[in-house]
Amino acid sequence: MHEEMALRPARQGSMPSDLPVAPAMQVSADSGDGQALVSLIRKELQALEIRLASGNGKMHGLSQKMALLEHGVSATYAGRLIEAGLNAVAMADRLLEDLNSISERPAFGDRTAVLVGPVAGGKTTAAMQATLSIAGDRAVPPVVSASRDPRPGAREKFFAMADAARIESSWGGVASGALVVDAGGYGLDDLMADRPELSDYDLYLCIPAFLNRSTAARWLDGVRPLAGVILTHWSPTEVPLGLLGCMAERGVRLTGLSTSQDPAAPLIRPSVGTLGGPVRDALGLALDVAYSGVG
Repeated sequence: MHEEMALRPARQGSMPSDLPVAPAMQVSADSGDGQALVSLIRKELQALEIRLASGNGKMHGLSQKMALLEHGVSATYAGRLIEAGLNAVAMADRLLEDLNSISERPAFGDRTAVLVGPVAGGKTTAAMQATLSIAGDRAVPPVVSASRDPRPGAREKFFAMADAARIESSWGGVASGALVVDAGGYGLDDLMADRPELSDYDLYLCIPAFLNRSTAARWLDGVRPLAGVILTHWSPTEVPLGLLGCMAERGVRLTGLSTSQDPAAPLIRPSVGTLGGPVRDALGLALDVAYSGVG
């Protein structure tokens, strides 16, 4: 043991000369000031964090990005929101802009609107609400049709809802003057194929607000072209940031919000007033950042 110890370099008060030492960290060990060394290391780490945040941006908005990912927003779109700002107000403004919800153009075009989407997603209710909305805007009689739906009881439910909303209705085709068509019989596989019979209409995807992002993405990517999206089962206290981000990332327009199961209830048009506040609140809670401002 004595021979082995004799072969080792003698312990000295300074660091070995063959190891590179940063000038800022050259602290004499003879002084025994370990706290000063620790303090210098901390300062170096803090300076590194500042350089990363202000330089290549690897750490810029990291906590905000993690919060957005936890709420279902994709990494790509989370980066776009962070580019707008690190606070809920700036992110909400970017999200609303991407959803085209503050556009002055009419919610629905001149052509008949055909509503498609998942089974039991609230299409029939939304179809009645959209019919009343369009009829009110154009000052024309409300007329709704249903193309097909093989589910038991679907026909009876359709007519019952139309009667409750006082809307003229027809089944099995598109009636003259129909403003909206409930295409409940078309599944995603049907719509992904070429459907010549739908070429003369505007397609609107009707999906529930609680739908997960991956399922919603399949519908958004499978139904083309889309004139817009109607979200059913909408609640301003449970804003689906992941779903809205999925739509905004694809440039899909948010056309309407169905907040009630009453077929005669109005279809809410997204705007800064109706959507801005809830989105800012949801982002504020997600980011856990204090902010001020009203919709």
